[in-house]
Amino acid sequence: MRNSINSKKNGSRLNQITKTIRDSYEKLGGINHLEEPNLPSKMEVKKLVKLLSTIMFPGFYEEATSNKNRLEAYLLAHCSTVLECLTNLLQKSLRHECKDGVMCVRSEGDCWDDAVEIGFRLLENIPMIREVVHQDIRAAYQGDPAASSYYEIVLSYSSVQAILVHRLAHFLEMQKVPFIPRMMSEYLHEKTGIDIHPGAKIGPGFFIDHGTGVVIGSTTVIGNNVKIYQHVTLGALSLANVDKIRKEQKKRHPTVEDDVTIYAGTTILGGRTIIGKGSVIGGNVWLTRSVPPYTTVTFDSPYLIFKQKDKVEKHVIDYQI
Repeated sequence: MRNSINSKKNGSRLNQITKTIRDSYEKLGGINHLEEPNLPSKMEVKKLVKLLSTIMFPGFYEEATSNKNRLEAYLLAHCSTVLECLTNLLQKSLRHECKDGVMCVRSEGDCWDDAVEIGFRLLENIPMIREVVHQDIRAAYQGDPAASSYYEIVLSYSSVQAILVHRLAHFLEMQKVPFIPRMMSEYLHEKTGIDIHPGAKIGPGFFIDHGTGVVIGSTTVIGNNVKIYQHVTLGALSLANVDKIRKEQKKRHPTVEDDVTIYAGTTILGGRTIIGKGSVIGGNVWLTRSVPPYTTVTFDSPYLIFKQKDKVEKHVIDYQI
């Protein structure tokens, strides 16, 4: 006869397991605070991203009003919901940062006032952010002959969704908001496979074709009208002393100037690495030094080896961009 889960022996064992897990929380942390200021949750941030995306493009990510005369009322309701959601998240982030800080200079009331102000600032900047995202969408349409319309791009291009959320997260990052910008970026990273740190500065007209596996580091600077393909990394050259690097806050990631194209599989590393205006970087290139403007960079031409019974022939592939 099988032992019941609710038997005295099993109940005692489960109580011991529960105590051991609770003790690990006290020893190692890793639990959202029950009595002190809570951290923002991933579920709340996911909700915020969806609400903001709806305001950016009503009707694309959920049903919008079909009555044009009621659009203002529709937007007012959504903006109110966003402000409430965002303010609660911001207050949690600011209060927790204050709790962990050496000097606590903000009261709970100050955190709330700051959260409300930042929330209003983001909403006030939505028209400007939409203008930049519109240029990104236009770049996608001009850069991808498979795109049939702007509508298709907004509805189906994961790279455009990632860039849209990056624009919003970057604004919050510039307001020195803890936790939330990175959580927004990571939510889209999980969803799209595109990893853009909210600290990265990216000019308008940015297009990631396909997108999967793209990594853009926190101090990256990207100019206007830049196009990159899948599996491109704009990363740091070295992580020899992480604590020192974190403290000094030096530029660790590349600068990509205007009108550059970077093809699939390329890795570009280092804070002093500058890809000059108008350059084209071929696929699978590894770069740790700067490239002058209007330069084309490729790797050595690959070759095919044909093995037959009596002979081996090697043919160089004519590789051109």
